[in-house]
Amino acid sequence: VRNVRRDGMDQVKKGKTNGMPEDDQKFWEQAVQELTDKMIGKVDETLEAKQAEIMQV
Repeated sequence: VRNVRRDGMDQVKKGKTNGMPEDDQKFWEQAVQELTDKMIGKVDETLEAKQAEIMQV
């Protein structure tokens, strides 16, 4: 998840050097971060479910 976030942020930074407006850059940085947070939440939920499943056995 972190590697994908880093790749996304790198693309946003490349856009800035290619003339992307600063407002757009901030928007996309926030979008990448929100998506990362959402995916981390899903990973955590899956981990908790798996731990509960293992503890039942």
